[in-house]
Amino acid sequence: TVLRHDNHMGERKGVNKYYPPEWNPDKGSLNKFHGTHALRERARKLDQGILRIRFELPYNIWCNGCGNHVGMGVRYNADKSKVGNYYSTPIWKFRMKCHLCDNYIEFQTDPKVCMQSHVVIVSL
Repeated sequence: TVLRHDNHMGERKGVNKYYPPEWNPDKGSLNKFHGTHALRERARKLDQGILRIRFELPYNIWCNGCGNHVGMGVRYNADKSKVGNYYSTPIWKFRMKCHLCDNYIEFQTDPKVCMQSHVVIVSL
């Protein structure tokens, strides 16, 4: 006899979740039951309108706090918040801490100048 295993790509990775005995579908999702948000720590300041995202610098900059060069493509954990609208297009602000000093770097989208993800430096 030959033992045959039909492993499919979808079966490689388990999507198991633990459902506590006191949970039932009437209580909502597991996140609601546990009192957590689906985005976990990233959504900690969501009640203030701030979401933590991963931001990649679109060009080279020099920090005004320490004077060091920060290269294009460096990634930061940034706080994304809505600061206004240009007609119906939201204006977003991205605030991140320089990894070399205690200074904060802020970028803001400018849909009036360019409709394609154009960002301007607000403060260094």
